Amino acid sequence: MYGDEVLKIFVSVLCGSILGFEREIRGKSAGFRTLALICFGSTIFTICSYLLGVDANRDRLAANVITGVGFLGAGVIFRNNITVSGITTAASIWISAAIGMLVGIGAFGLAIISMVLSLFILYAMDYIQFWIDFRFQHRDYKVVLNLQSPELSISERLGSLNLKCTNIKVFRNGEQLIWEAQVSGRGDQLEVFNEWLLNQQSIASFEW
Repeated sequence: MYGDEVLKIFVSVLCGSILGFEREIRGKSAGFRTLALICFGSTIFTICSYLLGVDANRDRLAANVITGVGFLGAGVIFRNNITVSGITTAASIWISAAIGMLVGIGAFGLAIISMVLSLFILYAMDYIQFWIDFRFQHRDYKVVLNLQSPELSISERLGSLNLKCTNIKVFRNGEQLIWEAQVSGRGDQLEVFNEWLLNQQSIASFEW
């Protein structure tokens, strides 16, 4: 029995569990047990690497941890139509393995600092990202109007709400005029714009 190695194993399980707890309470696919096992496994492979390897090649097993973690991370990334989900969870798997390797080489201080910074990014920065997304939203609109409805009224309304409009496309389909554009701005102003579109009798339909 190696006393230091046993300590490393317990520390890695603790670090992985703490990271996994944050993912678990958010209902992500890789949660409490998954990240604990990944961190734990990375530590074991790192320990095996320097116990089995020679002085000039102690990283031969630990180097392959990165490859294995890459396959695990790819398994939690999903694409739904035009959106991609699971990238943050995949990054959590990656950093959990990296922390496990730090614990495996005995760099407990760096492992603790990395874990704290990871929790800060996952939890505290989530509010910052929400604020950024709210202030700078981008939506692709498709508005179908009757031919007698001028396109200029939409542009004027966007200007009054301080919303920016780019990639404008206007084309005709039978008796209807189709207006497509990317609109960006504050989330609350975009909701006001949606309400305005809903109340316009000349607009047959719209989607974003």
